[in-house]
This record gives sequence, structure tokens and C-alpha cells, in this order.
Amino acid sequence: MKTIAVLTDFSVRAEHATRYALKLASKIRANILLFNSFMVPSDVPMAAQAVWPGVDYNEIRNDAEKALKKLSKKFEDELKEELSSGAFVPDIAYACEEGALANNIPGIEENDDVVLLVMATHGADELSTFMFGNNCRHVIDTATIPVLIIPETSTIGDIQKIAFATDVTYTDVEYIKSLAELANKLDAEITITNVNPDNPLDSQHNAAVRLFMDDVEQDVDYERISFKSISNNNVKKGLEWLIENVKFDILVMVHRKSSLFELIFRSSITKKIADRVDIPLLVYPYPSAQIPTI
Repeated sequence: MKTIAVLTDFSVRAEHATRYALKLASKIRANILLFNSFMVPSDVPMAAQAVWPGVDYNEIRNDAEKALKKLSKKFEDELKEELSSGAFVPDIAYACEEGALANNIPGIEENDDVVLLVMATHGADELSTFMFGNNCRHVIDTATIPVLIIPETSTIGDIQKIAFATDVTYTDVEYIKSLAELANKLDAEITITNVNPDNPLDSQHNAAVRLFMDDVEQDVDYERISFKSISNNNVKKGLEWLIENVKFDILVMVHRKSSLFELIFRSSITKKIADRVDIPLLVYPYPSAQIPTI
């Protein structure tokens, strides 16, 4: 059965991301896997003169498993209280492995049932910064399935409006087709958004947009799709305007190098996404032999 893997470090942010994932899992009829990457002191380099205290690997693993078991029980109890009668109740399993989080992603993906990775944005405290700082980007770079990043103050509710940011690349049509299957399960609208650096729109860009949307209409069997072009001679500013002014519940992007995605993650726009209380970010991998379906 479809499974959502939630990457947890037992922080408050990670618990919030798990609750978001549980809400989504109930909607799409998927189970949950809580996953923790733990480190033993010998995994972390120290100065030559320093010596790590003796810590037993089995002790650390047992502690992680106990924490996961306790967390699983906590969420199971919450589900019993919160889900309405007749709603799908996700099963919650858990697992842990030693090592850096990104290094454990291939092992998680060996389970063909896992269709989505969920993680929290990093916070200010030392543990979560260690867990989710650079790891957030490393996970996105490593994953071959979609990654959903949840800001700690995101609203947990129904996903009704989805924004798909595109640079009008033909292969995005296949991703929109996959996204439409998720939107159908959620009864959500998809707004395809494009920031055009030419202001006003030139005829060549208009033609490319028309061709792109013709392909979407022909290949994607979903009626609740619209297109919004944002004219701005600065793509970065156009994206900032999108984040600040267009109301949606989730932003979706395809992870391509030298693209719209790279522009966002190499600029202050990343912080703007994380700072918005209502914008989780769903990232699809690229290239992909088969577009993942959530």
C-alpha cells in the first residue's frame, strides 16, 4: 500500500510535519513510515586531540527505536480522536538507521510502497539545524521520489489550491499529469504559474505558453487547471511576487539544474517560502525514468 515516509528528528517542527503528513495520508489513503537517522559519535569528526566518550551503537539505536515507538503511539492516539467516522486511518510504522540522512534515502526508497518523503524545514536549535539544515537540500538532491518540505507554522488543513511553477519546459507536462492525479484525490485546483522575464510579454513567449497549455489540455485529463503568467523583468522578483500575492496551499516545482528551481534555492526566495505560514513546497525529482505518482 502507498506509504509516506516522514523524516523525523523528534523536534516540534518534525512533529508538525508528521501531523501534516497524517492529514494528507488520510486523504490519499496511504500509510505512514516514521524514519529517524541517528549518528554515533564516531560518525562525526573531531579535532585530532579530542576523543569521543565511549558510546555503544546498540544503545543509541535502542534509544531511537524507543523514541519512535513512543511517537508512533502518540500519533495513533491523536488519529483516534481527530479523524471522523468513516475516514481512512493510516497505519503508522517506524524505522531507524545510522548515518547521514541523505545517505539513508536510497534505503528508504527500496520500499516500492514509499511514494513521498516528508520533512520539516530547519529551525534555530542546534539539533534541528544539524538534522535539517544542509540535509534538506541534500535530501532533495538524492531523492528519486517527490519530497514535501513543511514549514513549522504551515496550516494543517485541506489542500484546495496547488501552484505549479514552470519555466514552460515541455517535460513539465508529464509532471503536471502526475500532479493532477494527486489533485483529483484532494479535489484541488492546479494553477500553472510562469514568470516571464520579458515585460511586456513578447510574441515568442506567448507562442511557447500557448503550445505548452495546448499540450497540457491534450495530455492531462483534469479540468481544474488554469494558467497564470507573471510579467516581470526580474525572474527573482516575479517569484517573490507570486509567493506574496497568489493564494495557494502548496507550491510544486521540478528539481532541475540551471532552472527555476535552482534560482529559488540560490536566493533569498527560499527563506520567503519557509517564512510563509501556508506554503509547503513539493519537489519532484528530475530526470526520472517514470514520473512518480503520489
